[in-house]
Amino acid sequence: MSHFVIIGAGQAGAALAAKLRALGHEGAITLIGDEPSLPYQRPPLSKKYLMNEMTLEQLHLRPARFYEDQGITLLTGRRVAEIRRESREIRLDDGTTLGYDGLALTTGRARAACLPRWAAIWSASMWCAIWPMSRGWGRNSSRGGGC
Repeated sequence: MSHFVIIGAGQAGAALAAKLRALGHEGAITLIGDEPSLPYQRPPLSKKYLMNEMTLEQLHLRPARFYEDQGITLLTGRRVAEIRRESREIRLDDGTTLGYDGLALTTGRARAACLPRWAAIWSASMWCAIWPMSRGWGRNSSRGGGC
């Protein structure tokens, strides 16, 4: 059976993994994301989540059980260090190597690096950047247009 690897566990990657199963792909599917959480919606991140009007669980596109039930291996908090096209392998940041028959890059736009805690300006496009701030901000805080 074939192994399909999806690099990028955002909305596009999660949708592709689900669609592959819905279309009858019976082989392994691995979804790899560099953030520590399940795939989540980005639009409400800088609005509802930051203002504590939405929980992290509500941001998730699907619950963890969905990936388990569908036989989709979800690797969170992992980065792909190398794509070896000739041998159809990827190498993860910890040295693990995965072979693939199909590969999709669904990483979206280049992400701004998370800024240090003392910085006055933050990128509001990643949960790892928003979470520390969301604990202390209230309704009168200024928030805006994203990156």
